[in-house]
Amino acid sequence: MSIAAEVSRVERKFVLPVKMAEDLYGRLRYLLPGDPFQGYEPYNVRSLYFDSFYNEDYVDKMDGLEDRKKIRIRIYHPTDTKAKLELKQKQGENQHKLSLGITREQAEEMIAGNYDCLLEEGSELAENIYGIMHKEQYRPAALIQYKRRAFAVPINNIRITFDSHIETSEGNFDLFSARPGIFYPADTQSFVVLEVKYNNFLLSYIKDALQLADLTEESYSKYVAGRRYGLLPVIGRV
Repeated sequence: MSIAAEVSRVERKFVLPVKMAEDLYGRLRYLLPGDPFQGYEPYNVRSLYFDSFYNEDYVDKMDGLEDRKKIRIRIYHPTDTKAKLELKQKQGENQHKLSLGITREQAEEMIAGNYDCLLEEGSELAENIYGIMHKEQYRPAALIQYKRRAFAVPINNIRITFDSHIETSEGNFDLFSARPGIFYPADTQSFVVLEVKYNNFLLSYIKDALQLADLTEESYSKYVAGRRYGLLPVIGRV
């Protein structure tokens, strides 16, 4: 395992028609630097979400609770030898994300339901995640992948992402699978999810370029969208 990273910031989401998203992306490209790792090139994101025995994280999101959490493992290519284990907590308007680097072998252990590997390195975050997953009987719930294009501005840790082609697999949880055909569309392909993330405040020239006043903010969740076929829209608590 590698050293944990911590991010706490405001996250705002907007669901845009493809044409509107492309026009906005083109406008921002003249103003903002691209992602520090990929530049302006799109890249793949694949995440395996875990949930409790009673799907409490899913239900909390559907109930619109202000304080809720998600646990996921994220990679960017099936051949990756390392992955990110993330605990993401929403507290009102702010998102608090704790990340820990794990090996491919540790990720595969977790996919198989063996969480003891989290205790091997003596990491406080790993132990915290282990406690949650063990106590609440977490298990793999949905595998989500999508294409992302991103801008990043160092001031206030501003990050703007455009996510499209969101796909899911609720039956195959092989995070590292290179086989096509295990995914199917999680949502209509006629929109793009815009996420605007920042600390403290959004710089005025970026706010003006985004024209946020003309957009409707939404509480969109890729995880919920990815479970639309396997679960009813609302599940009663037991």
